[in-house]
Amino acid sequence: MVQEQQVDGTDETAAPGQGFMRRNALVVGVAVLLVTAVTVTGLTWGSQRSALDQQQQTITGLQGQLASVGTAKSEQVEQDVMQSLGVSQSRIHDDTQIVDRLVKTAFTWDSGQAYEAARRDLKERYHLSEDEQFLKQFMPPARFNEDASGKRYYYIDTQGLNSAVNADADLEVVKVTADEYTYAVQVEVAATSDAVSQNKVAPDRVKSYRTVLVYLTVDAQGKVSGLSAIPAGGSTRHSR
Repeated sequence: MVQEQQVDGTDETAAPGQGFMRRNALVVGVAVLLVTAVTVTGLTWGSQRSALDQQQQTITGLQGQLASVGTAKSEQVEQDVMQSLGVSQSRIHDDTQIVDRLVKTAFTWDSGQAYEAARRDLKERYHLSEDEQFLKQFMPPARFNEDASGKRYYYIDTQGLNSAVNADADLEVVKVTADEYTYAVQVEVAATSDAVSQNKVAPDRVKSYRTVLVYLTVDAQGKVSGLSAIPAGGSTRHSR
């Protein structure tokens, strides 16, 4: 008599995934912990970075506010000092317009004739004589050759020289005597050189910048006296 054997297939037919989980439960648990730790760390770092960025923006804003306050206080202190010395801000404002016009007249020309016209304008408008230091040493008469017909050929034109004030003059009061204000004026002058026209070359222009210190006195009626100038120290800047 053949006995029927029942085969318990419970172990054989169990889901493969459940067996894998039982055999690798430790590994899976460690992996889950690692993923959780990395996620939490990333979120924490992102939050800290955002807070640091916000903090830096706040610091930058406060620095800007402090700088503005410092500038305002410095300007107020300067005004108080000037007022205590009897210096009038409205007078400086008026004199600044006179000084700006003077330096632009002196340093703006693009030919020998324009240079000579600027000298004449200075002499007539500000009552200067040829004996003035400014006209003798700093802005002497233009050199030229003259042909039989009287036509002048200026050295300035031969070199293709031009001059212009490059920026607003920087003006400082150095002395006040009664109604006369003496100023030191820093002027940046741009000089250019054109290609000589008769050479028929490309219009190559080389520009250089030099700083000039101008000293002058202005009285309450706007009369200018004591005009002089010297090249400021430092190298000449060039651009091409």
